[in-house]
Amino acid sequence: MIIPPDPMQLFDGQRAFIAFGAPWKDAVIALMDPRCGYDPWNYDDGMSPGDVLITVIDTQPRVFGCIELIGWDSATDRFTVADTWNLVTLPAVPAWLSLPTHPGPLDHDTGSYLLEILGTQRWGGRLYEAGIESANTSEAARIMMNSGGQCTHCDENIGLARSDARERIHTYVCEANSHVGDHYSDWSAALCTNCYVKMSAGGFTNYLDFRFSANPPCPRCSFRRSVGYVSRPYADDLPATESPWEFYSEPHRQWDNRGYWLCHHCHFVFGESPEIGDRFF
Repeated sequence: MIIPPDPMQLFDGQRAFIAFGAPWKDAVIALMDPRCGYDPWNYDDGMSPGDVLITVIDTQPRVFGCIELIGWDSATDRFTVADTWNLVTLPAVPAWLSLPTHPGPLDHDTGSYLLEILGTQRWGGRLYEAGIESANTSEAARIMMNSGGQCTHCDENIGLARSDARERIHTYVCEANSHVGDHYSDWSAALCTNCYVKMSAGGFTNYLDFRFSANPPCPRCSFRRSVGYVSRPYADDLPATESPWEFYSEPHRQWDNRGYWLCHHCHFVFGESPEIGDRFF
């Protein structure tokens, strides 16, 4: 179990500044992997060692991207970033919160409030649950951040440490209420170019249709919503897998039915692992 971080505090004499990142996709990629070489940040030059910088990303609606602690680089004789904490859920900027329109210092009360609220999201166990809010660029940014640079479909590293990173990662954002509790009709995804092209070329407008199309149809009800079994020995204390195309719960697997595939429609368990052979039932 990952223990959530404690709130951060703004100490006496310490200042909090606001900065802005745009365009939003470049800003998110730069947070995920600074080696991309992007410089989408607009900040105030008046910061000093010990100050705190809070970054806002120009999505719609806007989101908070990271918290940074300012240090000093003696080689260049100017301030530098001493530590960075990405905000794992990219929390939305409240509509009621009045922020400066240009980079600069925040008043002490606003800075203290933001550090206390945002500091608890520096890390966490579950990152973000998509498919609840409306589809917009802030949702796309969260899907990218939540992916960790890994393709949702093929699990390959997309490779963001390159100048063409923005062309290498693609987002599919499902509609609001596509994922409610254990019920889902679609799934948001961060995709590499190869999988993105495959989904588009296949005419899929729903990621789960695309995802399940490679799995065998259920021999009992014929629905194509079969999910693969994931063995999790000695991992009972870990949270359940979040993706609806995997299952690990042993109650689905009876002594006389050790199948690899579980039909999400009728809950029938059948077949063998693709690694064993091509026979599904």
